[in-house]
Amino acid sequence: MTHLRTILFCTTLLFSACHQRPKTMSFYYWRTLFTLDSLETATLGDNNVHTLYVRYFDVDWPPEDSAANPVSPIRFMTEPTGYTIIPVVFFRNRVFERLPAASIPAFTTKLKNLVQRISESHNIRPEEVQFDCDWTQRTKNSYFSCLRTYRELSHKPVSCTIRLHQVKYPDQTGIPPVDHGVLMYYNMGNIDAGGGSSIYEKSIAHRYTPSLRSYPLPLDLALPVFSWGLLVRDGKVVQLLDKMNAALFDGDTCFTRLSRGWYSAKDGCFKGGYYFKQGDNIKIESVSADDLREIVEDVNRHTNHHIRNVLFFDLDRQNILLYDKDLFKELLAHTD
Repeated sequence: MTHLRTILFCTTLLFSACHQRPKTMSFYYWRTLFTLDSLETATLGDNNVHTLYVRYFDVDWPPEDSAANPVSPIRFMTEPTGYTIIPVVFFRNRVFERLPAASIPAFTTKLKNLVQRISESHNIRPEEVQFDCDWTQRTKNSYFSCLRTYRELSHKPVSCTIRLHQVKYPDQTGIPPVDHGVLMYYNMGNIDAGGGSSIYEKSIAHRYTPSLRSYPLPLDLALPVFSWGLLVRDGKVVQLLDKMNAALFDGDTCFTRLSRGWYSAKDGCFKGGYYFKQGDNIKIESVSADDLREIVEDVNRHTNHHIRNVLFFDLDRQNILLYDKDLFKELLAHTD
């Protein structure tokens, strides 16, 4: 009996230690030029962030091209000294629609070599590489083969992003052969001129989150802390306006505020590198602090608090200014 009690006590301690494993906070860096301003640096320091998931390059295969190619590789304007850098490679799904199976080893070798060249030129020693692709049932075999090949070639852990529809329908979309996944809890709605949001829509999310309970991969959670605009002309969305938020339009005499999150151009004008015609409407989409708290609560409920770590998309001065400076710590604390 004494021996049994000892075993039970040690087991309890083991599970307790696992449950109490400190979670970490990281940020995605999704710009083509790497440089941190004072606010971004202070935010990382205040939140004890040591790891950045940096987009190294995209891979695309436009219909008019004869092969897949890297697009807009990262340029480091300042060295990322003091941070652990995780390279992220973003793939257009059409790459794996067109990539022949026989070409995957050579294709993946080129990917690995480019990641390695970028890393070595800036004294970066990645502990992991992450792939970002919204794969489908049609492209899963090609994409998964690329993931397996990269792991074999690099001898490093490989992670990948996971969308909610891939969590709900694993029999159709498959389970990627990676060490862990990152659940992207955003970009789930329709990009349209309606009243919903394409970044986060609670009613849509709730169709998928119950499936988290049975998903077999260990998961980190990526939360959206970004804003963008939709240019609406004649009732239709004609352009996505990156890095736009309501504060940029409030008080601008070239625009009239129609309602919360909606603006109209009084005259033809340029703003943020975009041209607006007279009468164009702008729909601003973002995720509020209360929405983020709701997401964490929902994910916790359906994963039994088994989320590993928390990532925020993405590190940018404009995004940081959207929220109270203590919100990031609060959200991390509530995923335990």
